[in-house]
Amino acid sequence: MIWSPALIFSRAFEYNKSTMHPRLNKIAYHIAYLLCPIPLYAFSPPIRPSVYRQIGLPLTLRYATHDAAQSIKQKRGDIKWIACSSTLEVNRAIEKYVQEGDVVAELGSQLRDSSVTLCETIGPNGKAMLVDIERKFPKEKEGQKRTNNMRTYGNEKDFYTDRATFVETKGFEFWREALFFRETPKPKYNGLVVDMSSVVGNDLDLTCISLVKEFIALNHGSGENDNHCRVVIVKSGSLHNLARRLYHAQRIISGAQSPEHQHNGGHSSIIGAVGVKQYRETIPFVVRKGDICVEVGCHLGTTTTLIDKAANGGDENNSEASGGCLGVDIGSHIIKSARKKYTHLSFEVGDGFKTGELARMKEKHFRNKSCSSNKDSTYDVVYVDIGGLSGSDGLLEAISLLASISNSLEPRCIVIKSMCIRRLSSCLVPFSKVWQEEKGFS
Repeated sequence: MIWSPALIFSRAFEYNKSTMHPRLNKIAYHIAYLLCPIPLYAFSPPIRPSVYRQIGLPLTLRYATHDAAQSIKQKRGDIKWIACSSTLEVNRAIEKYVQEGDVVAELGSQLRDSSVTLCETIGPNGKAMLVDIERKFPKEKEGQKRTNNMRTYGNEKDFYTDRATFVETKGFEFWREALFFRETPKPKYNGLVVDMSSVVGNDLDLTCISLVKEFIALNHGSGENDNHCRVVIVKSGSLHNLARRLYHAQRIISGAQSPEHQHNGGHSSIIGAVGVKQYRETIPFVVRKGDICVEVGCHLGTTTTLIDKAANGGDENNSEASGGCLGVDIGSHIIKSARKKYTHLSFEVGDGFKTGELARMKEKHFRNKSCSSNKDSTYDVVYVDIGGLSGSDGLLEAISLLASISNSLEPRCIVIKSMCIRRLSSCLVPFSKVWQEEKGFS
């Protein structure tokens, strides 16, 4: 960034804005904007129209700042994570999303089908950085598929030498150095292809998510919208499964999607919501009459009451109803207040990460009631509002909790108030769905 007088001027007012009169602060902001608009876009939010009217500045400035902020937001959200369940899907995804002339990295490269497809797609004007760990080469056995799909000694010597660079590392943890710190200046990648099982020997979804997030961060330039990466293609059965059952709350509320119409192989549908309003707006689309529900992180029980009412068919005072909702929170004082405020509901002190406790609570409060969707499930629906997971951080912890709830309690649906999960629902795409839509399958 160039420290021009205009930028120094703007930073000085940013530093003193807490002690400055609000109107003078806004005027100073726009003087700095007129002198040096670009850096302010990266660090300051768009101004409300009412502010422009108060200080007498044209509303056209509002649209300029708004458009710039939207452009930055779109740049951030443009990176798609394409989850593939097989090498065939990886090859098809490469052909769809990678472009000629792209610079692409492949982690876990075996110099086989996906590497060939990648090099053919980028063409001679592109660049492929192919990275794998040091291996003991298997003895080749004719007709043995597993052996044929693994690279062997010397494969890299004549493998697309005009566009591909092969790097062998001593271990998985050295992928950062191989991709970003071998060259000066640091390369900028348009895409990443990764096969976790090839690199670490198993399909580790949390490790894969952590890797992708770090790759995107390292690939980022100095500017707020300076990220060349468009797509990350991941071969992972577990991430593909997650992508198929993960939903953005607004799509459910608008009617664009319905988790009830999907066949998730016994796994819970997951809905990511942001804010209390959107969190509660999912209730009519998720909770059915007769459902046994629990809200983890219920606080004073307001949302718990709404869920309980929906599970009772709209009559919260119906003691004979088959459904209901239990409120759980880790704070004993909060639970004490909730019990006083909503005497007709059940509340318990508990830790949402201890799913065994949640299962025992169901036996205590819904002893003679079975779940409406699956008699073997502990709960039909689980709502989650836990501090630390509702913001933009805590993605790995949130996914770990969701997996624990899904596997142990087996609910039909989990709704979580979490910005990081809702963001993941926007960028994580199962390639099987993309392929079916392209081919016109239902």
